[in-house]
Amino acid sequence: MQLILIVQVSIALLAGELTGLLPIGPWAGLLIAIAGPMLALVHGLVLSWNAHRLMDRASRAGVEALFRSNGWMGWVVTGTMALAACSDLARAAEPTIGFIGVSVLLMGLAITATLTTYATTWSVEKRLRESSLMRALDGMAPLHPMPSRGAFVLMQARAGLVPMLVPLLVPIVMSEALRALALRFDPDLAEPARFTGALAGTVLLFVMVPLLVPPLLGLRRLAPGPMRDDLEELAKGAGVGVREIWVWPTEGLIANAAVMGAIPGLRCVMLSDCLLECMPREQVRAVMAHELGHVVRRHLPWMLVVIIGCWTLAGAMVTPIAQFIYERAVSESSEASVAGITQAAVLARDACVLGLGLVAFGFASRRFERQADTYAVQLLSAGAPTQSETGVVATGVVATGAAVDAMAGALGTVALLNNVAPTRSSWRHGSIAWRQDYLRTLTGSDCDAMSIDRLVVAMRWIAAAVIGVELARGFFPL
Repeated sequence: MQLILIVQVSIALLAGELTGLLPIGPWAGLLIAIAGPMLALVHGLVLSWNAHRLMDRASRAGVEALFRSNGWMGWVVTGTMALAACSDLARAAEPTIGFIGVSVLLMGLAITATLTTYATTWSVEKRLRESSLMRALDGMAPLHPMPSRGAFVLMQARAGLVPMLVPLLVPIVMSEALRALALRFDPDLAEPARFTGALAGTVLLFVMVPLLVPPLLGLRRLAPGPMRDDLEELAKGAGVGVREIWVWPTEGLIANAAVMGAIPGLRCVMLSDCLLECMPREQVRAVMAHELGHVVRRHLPWMLVVIIGCWTLAGAMVTPIAQFIYERAVSESSEASVAGITQAAVLARDACVLGLGLVAFGFASRRFERQADTYAVQLLSAGAPTQSETGVVATGVVATGAAVDAMAGALGTVALLNNVAPTRSSWRHGSIAWRQDYLRTLTGSDCDAMSIDRLVVAMRWIAAAVIGVELARGFFPL
């Protein structure tokens, strides 16, 4: 979902530049854009019916097919967006609603398709919750009534769309707003104003997210008690300042956690109600330790460096190749076709850079998650006594089996509570099974010499070096 949203926002913002690239009329382009949500609706209804049919036969195959296909249906909708953006739709609509209006239209239809997916999967989610009632009773977990279809869609949108769209759109909106002001008063400052707006929006997000998210998601303070004391002690042991620990009310629908805020005085941790109610104590501690790992390993600022480094490296690799192909194509073409070749070459280059950058960023993001899992094992093992096979107390801290079991078990419980197959892949996090298999290799390892820590450090400095070289080339061209 995260990757799909990034690509969809990119296509919507480029609608003005893509317009007319394909010989598709404006009305046909509009119909193609509308076809995205319609396909999502039909797809969801058919797959939901099939899931219910197979559940009547005690088979989960239909459920997995539904959830798995929801991912590629998002790419189908993205494809309809791209075709509509490449049609004459934006060019024809520019005099009335402008390119920004077309971008809003395309993004609105993409969001509608996502909401349609939530609506069509509601009945399957409802049946899955009903089938888990006995498990909840056996575990003495609180029982939450299944929300109505409308409430379920709104809750999923708050949990899945808003946290992704806001960080993407705030820097974009601020950069375009400052650029528009600069064009009005001093066009020479348009590009510096755009960069300043994007930077200011990013800084604003760093500062304001811990203050904006609690009212946005309706978070409530974790009540004083043994659980809060336990988690605060864990944060203190990690040396991480946490201003607040929030409970995310999801009516028991979502088992998840997150850390928010780069500034220690504003930093807070969010744990969903389902996670706190249904997980054993040691697994909740493991989840908390994982979130603290993101802070201790400084994943938030370094993630920005890695993102920029990935796209910079992708650009440095693709641009010379695109330039070579472009020069060969132009040399063999007439002057009348040069403009079209130039536009196609630029778009092809940008698409390759986007694709390669996303692949590189996905690889780096999954390693950051693996390092956070590893840190949880390191933190939970720190207070445990360690002995060698001869019974002599070891000098260093090693990863204990209990710590590994707690973190691997927490991941398994998250998959169970969220009705996610452990083998289901994730672009940013990796599959649950992939992470569990890695964790089980850590038992007995030296906590001060984990290979993932060395790998992530290398990735961070490689990304920083790539950015540094590119900046040096800009200031001191050869």
